[in-house]
Amino acid sequence: PPGYPDPVGLIDPYEAFCFQSFQRPNEDGTMSYALPTDERHGNDRGVVHGGVLMTFADSTLGFAAWSACAPGAWCVTVSQSSSFLRGVRVGDLVEVTPVVTRATRTMIFTRGEYLVRGEPVFQAHSVWKVAGK
Repeated sequence: PPGYPDPVGLIDPYEAFCFQSFQRPNEDGTMSYALPTDERHGNDRGVVHGGVLMTFADSTLGFAAWSACAPGAWCVTVSQSSSFLRGVRVGDLVEVTPVVTRATRTMIFTRGEYLVRGEPVFQAHSVWKVAGK
């Protein structure tokens, strides 16, 4: 998609099966992600399935959480809450710049506001457990 030069190298087989997302570094050091949606992601009414958005959220919030881990450490999702603000239509480009709101030695807290054409369509918050080095 325009403005997103790099496909995300998805390692998780489930995420790779569901979609191909894209990324771009921002001048402030954050990373933004985009999900182009297509017919595979929609229901019979042309609306993107909520499970696709929740999987995209787990992926992008996970990238933010992993970036907050100490070198060599990794983390796993403990919880995620999601709010659907309006329907995403098949063909829409969903964008997010995830934020780490708090990081401790053992837990990382993240949030993301997911946008279509600059308008919020979905929000998610997640908690991650730093599982080891």
